[in-house]
Amino acid sequence: MRWILLIAAIVGFAVAFTTRSPGLMGLGLLLGCGGLLCFGFALAASRVAMTAQSETTLNIDPEIRALQAKAAAAKSATTHPAKAGSIDSSNSA
Repeated sequence: MRWILLIAAIVGFAVAFTTRSPGLMGLGLLLGCGGLLCFGFALAASRVAMTAQSETTLNIDPEIRALQAKAAAAKSATTHPAKAGSIDSSNSA
């Protein structure tokens, strides 16, 4: 599809540069500019589609909840370290 848009843009510019009619020149320029714009969007869309993650590999709700619980447990473990080996500075002489 994107190659058809590129060909349409080339044909539009060819018509615009070879005609002597102002109306046909305007139509050719519109076709050429519109074709190039759509061609650019088609290239960008195909690039995004190539690197996009498929829906089958997305995390589902139970997996997300399990990951959140694991992250919360890791965060609470780092914010509340074990007090067995800690030295209390208020009891020192």
